[in-house]
Amino acid sequence: MAETILLPDGTPVAIDGPVDVSLPVVILIHGLGGSALDMTAPEQAYPGLAYNKTKVFPFYRDEHVLPFPPFSPVARLYLDPLATGLTSWSKALTAAGFTTAAYTQKAPNGTLAPNVAQLIMLITKLASMSEFSGRRFVLLTHSRGGVIARSALVTGQTSPSLLGPMSRVSALIALHSPNAGSGWAGDSVAITTLLTRLITAFTAVGVTPPAFLTTLLGLVADPVLAEIAPGGAVLAGIAAGEPVPGILYFTFGGTSVDFARLWADVYTPDSAFPFFLPFILIPFFHWGSTPVIAGVPLNAPSFIPAAALTLLPVIAELTTAMNLLAAAAPEFRPGAGDLLVTDASATLPFGVHTTNALNHLEALYDPVLQAQVIATLLTLRNPLVTGRAHARISPYPAARGVTTQYSVVATDAQSGLPLPPGPVTVRNTFGGVDITAPAGATFDYDFTSRLIHEFDPLTGRGLTVQVWPGVTSLIDAPYGLTTVDTGL
Repeated sequence: MAETILLPDGTPVAIDGPVDVSLPVVILIHGLGGSALDMTAPEQAYPGLAYNKTKVFPFYRDEHVLPFPPFSPVARLYLDPLATGLTSWSKALTAAGFTTAAYTQKAPNGTLAPNVAQLIMLITKLASMSEFSGRRFVLLTHSRGGVIARSALVTGQTSPSLLGPMSRVSALIALHSPNAGSGWAGDSVAITTLLTRLITAFTAVGVTPPAFLTTLLGLVADPVLAEIAPGGAVLAGIAAGEPVPGILYFTFGGTSVDFARLWADVYTPDSAFPFFLPFILIPFFHWGSTPVIAGVPLNAPSFIPAAALTLLPVIAELTTAMNLLAAAAPEFRPGAGDLLVTDASATLPFGVHTTNALNHLEALYDPVLQAQVIATLLTLRNPLVTGRAHARISPYPAARGVTTQYSVVATDAQSGLPLPPGPVTVRNTFGGVDITAPAGATFDYDFTSRLIHEFDPLTGRGLTVQVWPGVTSLIDAPYGLTTVDTGL
């Protein structure tokens, strides 16, 4: 399935993925200032922000021969290269068999209210479509999208006309969402000053300031942050209506402020030792350098292993500003926040929480997080609509030639979840009905075989076939008549 539908307000919604009616439809909800690209193409949504932190650089670089030794221990500073080939949430989910719905919020930089109304409109629209008849919905959100989804679920309980479509939502999965608020709202002045200081420090040494810092700086001044201030009236109002009955809540938080490593090409010791060419009395120096990790910007403790480099004015300035940032807002504290939201704030007291060492942006494409979420989503499979069942006699296998009391148990073929028992029919070796037991009832039976002698026209030989009584169970739709495994 790949189509685009329009909401009544004209918003396009991209529907993509295979049609597996046993799996929920996953509605993708982006964060503040984002768009549908956050969930479908993060490289396009945030160009220049994702770095490859696994890059390995050559151990040695020839810096040429000069008539004097290096004046500084460091040849240059630089960041990891940008990452490529990121897998979006839409791509990861459709590859796992899920149908997704992605859209851009009505007011991505605005207040919650219009975006909440739009999400309710989308759920109502999907619930009315025949191709989604009987399907359940899951809200997969990033950042402020989690607050929008929570507000929509609470609002859906206040209007009788919304109870039908909103009851189709079975779960909310919130990735790095400020469920208890973000400290940015109260610390915007201090954070703005310190981020500006960091950007200036990078520029001073010829390193292009990471685009991530500029993006963070733009978010600080956003007035809509007041709605998600810790202890604010908006978040308190949402929490008052939770948990919403029938909704499963899963939250994921991050504890990493690392987005790229800062590398330093350090001159090798032999660069300071002179050598002489024949018949030339002037000394020469062969400069060479080797890469070392100076640290990770915004993670001041990471610079400790490169203690000698902290003597450089730029490194000293960076570490000072980073320590001040971590003191000003826990979102910048390694092990506590992801640069925008703390792990503690991402939790919900009535939800299942998972913590990963990821920053806020990595939640849009990290494969480990995607695998965790997909595993959670697979537990939400609806076992009553797959149409394929496994039925087995109990006790198993059936006894031979002994009258025993039996029952039949059935499970969904894909999820393994139990199915309601259905009426059971036992047919003897001649095809006649020996027993018809109602749903859930036990029955006594003696499984005795009969030998049938047949002629094989291909070999010209006689065959002896052992035939056992057969058992079937009529399981509720869409399963129907199912052969029961007796083990005989």
